[in-house]
Amino acid sequence: MIPVMADRSRLATERMSVSVVRVSARTAPKRRVTFCALEGPLLVLIEADSEDEAFAICTEQGLEFVSLCDD
Repeated sequence: MIPVMADRSRLATERMSVSVVRVSARTAPKRRVTFCALEGPLLVLIEADSEDEAFAICTEQGLEFVSLCDD
């Protein structure tokens, strides 16, 4: 029975080496938004990074926003 006790005490005193590694999450590429706008009588298709940017482009360029276009 003494060998069993020796094994337990040895296990209790062993130290474990742990290291931490930072992993950056792989981000999916942003999906661009396609939208339709009117520039006078001309219908134009424009790509933007987001819906908010699409509205901002229309406002800045004096375009009339029509709708978002599905791919």
